[in-house]
Amino acid sequence: MIQTTLQEILLYVRDLDAARGFYSDLLGFPVVYESDWFLSFRTAPNVHLSCNGRREDYKQRGSQGRGALVEFRVADVDATYRKLERAGVPFDFAPEDKPWGLRACGTRDPEGYPVWISSLVTPA
Repeated sequence: MIQTTLQEILLYVRDLDAARGFYSDLLGFPVVYESDWFLSFRTAPNVHLSCNGRREDYKQRGSQGRGALVEFRVADVDATYRKLERAGVPFDFAPEDKPWGLRACGTRDPEGYPVWISSLVTPA
């Protein structure tokens, strides 16, 4: 196995303003780079989620939530859920325990990509 760290997740989007509204304004990730067709948010030290808004790239690669799931790990998923719900984030499902050791809730970004917020579950 190669040794690696995650550097970036790239999503193809139709609307950069909507992406900024969701990832920066609602979720609170700072914009670290932007151009007229590209945005990059810092989600953790040395980890970025980027959005490519070039129409020709979107037409080739698309999104509509197919083939990707973005998941952010937090210390307390229930507290984060309550905070984001108060801020107006619509959720597909409230925090629930998953059989693989996570407690997670789920929403969707403006392109339809599923976005999960999760915490590790401590065995009883």
